[in-house]
Amino acid sequence: MSLGGQLSVLGHAMLTALGADGPSTCAAMRAGISGAREANLWDFTVGENLQAARTRMHQWWEGPTMVPELAAPVIRQCWQQALQLGLAQGTDDAPAVPVLIILPPVDRPHRSPELDQLVLDGLAQRFGHPLPQGSRTVAHGRTGILPALRTAHELLSNHVAAACIVVGVESFLRQVLVEHYIEQDRLLCGTHSNGFMPGEAACAVLVARHGTHPADELVIVGTGSGQEPSGDGGSADNPVRGEGLTQAIRQALSEAGIVFHDLNFSISDLNGEHFKFKEAAFAAGRLDRLPPDGHSRRPRGFMETWHPVEGIGEVGAAIFPCLLGWAFEAGLKGYAPSQHALLHAGEDNGERVALVTRFEHKGAN
Repeated sequence: MSLGGQLSVLGHAMLTALGADGPSTCAAMRAGISGAREANLWDFTVGENLQAARTRMHQWWEGPTMVPELAAPVIRQCWQQALQLGLAQGTDDAPAVPVLIILPPVDRPHRSPELDQLVLDGLAQRFGHPLPQGSRTVAHGRTGILPALRTAHELLSNHVAAACIVVGVESFLRQVLVEHYIEQDRLLCGTHSNGFMPGEAACAVLVARHGTHPADELVIVGTGSGQEPSGDGGSADNPVRGEGLTQAIRQALSEAGIVFHDLNFSISDLNGEHFKFKEAAFAAGRLDRLPPDGHSRRPRGFMETWHPVEGIGEVGAAIFPCLLGWAFEAGLKGYAPSQHALLHAGEDNGERVALVTRFEHKGAN
């Protein structure tokens, strides 16, 4: 099912190590501020505490019951935005806006098998009522944005609601998790520099049908997916080739009706692991050169690359709503290098997803 040009982002919210809302987090990411602090997570390779990006919450604990606590504030913020835009009926505590919750995939290490129901029940308890009709979980992690947007499109097309909230939430701040990724040589620690910094976040976007409201909007004009054979870094026998990401970006560009060299910036899940940078470089090398001479047609000498993980840590399922939120904020505040943006992310199972967006400024916010 093609989604190109049918859905738009009209608002966003974030709870990260850099801020308790979307604008402050985006401002900190734009300024290059890091949310890294010494955490109560042990690096057994050198006998020191790890650096991690933890949200600034009044209370903190770990495990699946922490997930609803992270998600609730950003859902409330998006509900308020929907009410302000006239896209919801009801009250601040119970607007009729479905919530689609992107959670870690079922094969994420140490993931609770009851996580989906725990999150739904936990949010219902915090709000004092079940989530609105149409709400559900999407257990696809970093690439869950595509099935979430498809579900949102279905709900909006069937007039279940005038808008939907897509929220991603995950925390890597658990000792069992950091030990797993240290043993897999994937975590940034005292004996390994090619790895990610653990983080936690909840990020959300308010999505509606394109053109249904006179407010500024970030239109999702192209979507694509692909499968990378090397998965989460490959091996000597199965090296990183960037085929899945190339396929995903090529599909998104085709649906959007533009070429790669028309894009001046991308926002992605690059997190310090070299295989992600390799995939992005391979994909750019293939798509930025056109026949017959194989040279780039890019009028500008380079393409800017923004990577939120540098500031907020590895946040897994929360990353794609973060990418969309930053693209929206950059367009709204006028510092986006171009009207179109490329967003992409990949899961450990090899799935890769890319979106092409176009910001439309209408001056009606």
